[in-house]
Amino acid sequence: MNRFIIDRDDTFLLLIDMQEKLFRAMESKVQEMLKKNCSILLKTAAEFKMPVIVTEQYRKGLGETIPELAESCEGAPNLEKLFFDCMKDDEIRKTVTSSGKKTAILAGIESHICVFQTALTLLASGYRVVIANDAVGSRRKGDWKAAMEALAAAGAVIYPAETIAFIIIEKAGTPGFKALSPLFR
Repeated sequence: MNRFIIDRDDTFLLLIDMQEKLFRAMESKVQEMLKKNCSILLKTAAEFKMPVIVTEQYRKGLGETIPELAESCEGAPNLEKLFFDCMKDDEIRKTVTSSGKKTAILAGIESHICVFQTALTLLASGYRVVIANDAVGSRRKGDWKAAMEALAAAGAVIYPAETIAFIIIEKAGTPGFKALSPLFR
């Protein structure tokens, strides 16, 4: 049962490759969903001072993190990579390890490539992995669906971003709840 619980004091958010060219390859409906739900996760992490790590796959070819999210990522390490699996990049792996946190919330693109491979390595390395299923996307819905099914079978917990946020917020009426509640309207 412990893998289903998110302890905000032991959790970091990994925003994977939410870059301009990858993002534009998504259907407009998926783009809107990703912007909204990644933003919810970033603002929740900021409110509760949870570490955020941003990755970008081959910036020269794919661009930078989309402007709609980049502002919410200010101050977070933004690490370029060539490996699809974030954890195969030495700098990213060291940044994850040095966070001292053992639960990873994953958001980004593409679900069936970089998010998928990174999640498997994190799971194999003893991390609890939570995938925000509506904050990860693929160009094709079938690829997204296959990735979610395989990751769930591998031991990742799959939740909507709003569920993750409310687990972290924990209680109504708190300053964190009041600050974040406009995001859920």
